Amino acid sequence: MKVKLFTMLFFSAVICFAQEDLKEREKQAAFDPAYSSYSRKKPAYVTLKSGEKVEADIKDVDRKKGQINEIKFIKPDGKKLRVKAEEIVDLYMAPSGLEKLSQQSNFMNDATKWGKSDASKYLNKGYTMYTNQMVSLKNKKKEAEFLMQVINPKFSQYIEVYSDPFAKQTSSIGIGGMKLAGGIAKSYYIKKGDQKVLWLTKKDFDEHFESLFMDNDKFKAKYADHKFKWSLLGVYILDYTEFLAEDGKLAK
Repeated sequence: MKVKLFTMLFFSAVICFAQEDLKEREKQAAFDPAYSSYSRKKPAYVTLKSGEKVEADIKDVDRKKGQINEIKFIKPDGKKLRVKAEEIVDLYMAPSGLEKLSQQSNFMNDATKWGKSDASKYLNKGYTMYTNQMVSLKNKKKEAEFLMQVINPKFSQYIEVYSDPFAKQTSSIGIGGMKLAGGIAKSYYIKKGDQKVLWLTKKDFDEHFESLFMDNDKFKAKYADHKFKWSLLGVYILDYTEFLAEDGKLAK
């Protein structure tokens, strides 16, 4: 009887430790909030395809299906500048104070551990990162260039995830009118290596899981018998990235 009780307690403790480890891992792999606003009080930093770097205030942002296709700036000398997304390499801009306060930030000081280290000076100040991508919106529209918000900047060196501003949300969890956990987006845009940007949905996740992750032996061994979950997408990407780094397959 004592042996049986000890065995039950042992396995219960193992399960509890595993759950705590997963919760910590989920925190590390959490995506940044998707922002739709911008601050008029902080300058934006832009790198153009011409090589020119611009620091200027944002006057207006034009979007198509939620994605940025043109920005109007006011430079420090008062000169107005209108730039299309196709002319921009990357953009760093701060969300508005009100929107930043209304969303739970997943920002971490080691935001670029497996991301793009040259971005750290902006990310560490709370800026959001946007990169130019050629994309077919919802895998249906004709490909065009947009500036898309990178929501996994701290581990984006091989797989980048971009926000889908029009994504539907999973149901939130609540008791007696009190919201305990919010819903998560049911779709993102995602780019692996040099592949085309993919509009990835919760519904089609099982279809793309193998091509996204199962080409790495360490990942395959860890998740061989795993029933994958959409809510753990960030964890999978972080694990995959760290396994690539261990194998020396990430650029330094």
